[in-house]
Order: sequence, then C-alpha cells, then structure tokens
Amino acid sequence: MCDGFYSAREYQPLVEIGTIRRCGSKSIILTDEQVFTLAECLPKIHESMCKVEEAQAIKCESGSFRLSTPRCRRVLTRINFGTDYICLTSLDIHYLARKFDVVQQKLGDYILAMADLLFYVNMSLTSVVFVESMPNASIHMYYPHLHEVLVTFV
Repeated sequence: MCDGFYSAREYQPLVEIGTIRRCGSKSIILTDEQVFTLAECLPKIHESMCKVEEAQAIKCESGSFRLSTPRCRRVLTRINFGTDYICLTSLDIHYLARKFDVVQQKLGDYILAMADLLFYVNMSLTSVVFVESMPNASIHMYYPHLHEVLVTFV
C-alpha cells in the first residue's frame, strides 16, 4: 500500500494497493469511498479466515468496487475495481487487516489537508523558488516533499 501525490489525478485522495508475485506486480487505485468500503469488509474477511471451522464466502460491493473471498481458504481474495483487479493471499489479508487503520487515518488526514494542499500546489507552480507553507497550514502534509515532487515532475 502506498500513498502519494497523484498530480495527474488532480490531487484527489486515493490509496494504491498492490501485490507482487513471481509473474510481476499489479496494483489498483481506490477512492476514499472504496477505501471505507474495504475497511468495513476487512474485519469480516479476516475473522472468517482465522476461524478453525469452514470459512465463509464473503462479498462486498460499492459501485464498480467489488471484493469477494471464496469459501476455501487456499483460494485468493479478489478485489475488483471495474475491469482491474488484484488477488490477495490470506497473509496479505492478515497484514492488511492489521495495518488498515493506519491507511484510513492517513487518508482522513489527507482529506482534511486538501484545501491547504491545493493552495500550496497553486502557489508552488507559479513560483520559481521554494515556497514556504502558510503558518496555519495543515500539519498533516509534509510541504518540502510536496515541493520537491512538484519541481521534479513539472
């Protein structure tokens, strides 16, 4: 999982979740709404996988976002977003379930910082020197890194 600045997507709050397998890596990018849907599903999936008796098949959907896990624990959980998808092993689900509160917190912080972020981006893109953030700017954004990203990709 990673967070970052998606300038090509107008800095909207997004989370990228991916997998690395022998045949290569693959990722999908989720909106905040899809992240919160995933957050609701993860505990159910994780609990089902941890039970000693037969696991249950679980499905969660929100628009073009679908998550499904079959009854058999050896088969991968599949997260679909439109035609893109990734498959997660039970270890991936276990890791994701344990760490997902951090992802949600960072996403929430990013959403709170959006107004300051967009203001800073506009100031930085029209300046030829480093731009200091406003004194009352959100503390959830690391502005020197944002400036470096903006200067590198412009």
